[in-house]
Amino acid sequence: MKIYMENKLKLRSSDYDTYDELTPYAILDIFQDIAGEHATKLGLGFHDMISKNLLWVLLRTKYEVVKMPQMYENVVVSTWPEVKGRADMNRDYLIKNDKGEVLIKGKSKWVVIDLNSRRLVRASNVNYPEGEYILENTFDELYKLDDFDIKNLTPHLVRTSFSDLDHNGHVNNASYANYIVDVLNLKREEKIKTFEINYEKELMQDQCFEVYVKRDGKVILLKGLKEDTLIFKAKLELV
Repeated sequence: MKIYMENKLKLRSSDYDTYDELTPYAILDIFQDIAGEHATKLGLGFHDMISKNLLWVLLRTKYEVVKMPQMYENVVVSTWPEVKGRADMNRDYLIKNDKGEVLIKGKSKWVVIDLNSRRLVRASNVNYPEGEYILENTFDELYKLDDFDIKNLTPHLVRTSFSDLDHNGHVNNASYANYIVDVLNLKREEKIKTFEINYEKELMQDQCFEVYVKRDGKVILLKGLKEDTLIFKAKLELV
């Protein structure tokens, strides 16, 4: 049996921004939701892992908009895990319309940590599912994003809030997308083609950090810093 999951859903008006574009937050939230549901079905969900003093940690995620879904459109979201690596595990995503056309494709990279030691757990020690894996990859690999010099760049101050938190008590992975779009304040004609983020350090409620932005044509690099600690790095490509 193939290790695969598929959900049907109807996109809501609250998933869209003022320009009627599906928001990065909504896309990452859709990915995160189906990943969590699928992990639970495979016996690797939040409560399964916590019972073993383990926790999934998202390292990187990326998506590409092939065709922007319309508001209230019915879509099919699918996900599947790749064969596990030595320490990390990749998961792929597709959002298609009811004709089977790909609208958005994505990938995420995860690791497992021990809750007591906060150290990485080798993939070989995780009870990963057995079965016939789908060998299709939405992207070849998710590598670390390049760093950049913040000299002469003006920082944008951001503060986390209670509504940003997930059930771990940390800022939800999708909430970082809101910080990014709020800082960028893109114009109507500036549409996001690809969105990629590396998560470096967890954030809690009521924490302040600075976001630096470097633009080069249609490529935008961002970096979040809390004092001298790197919080995240991101890269966006505009259409």
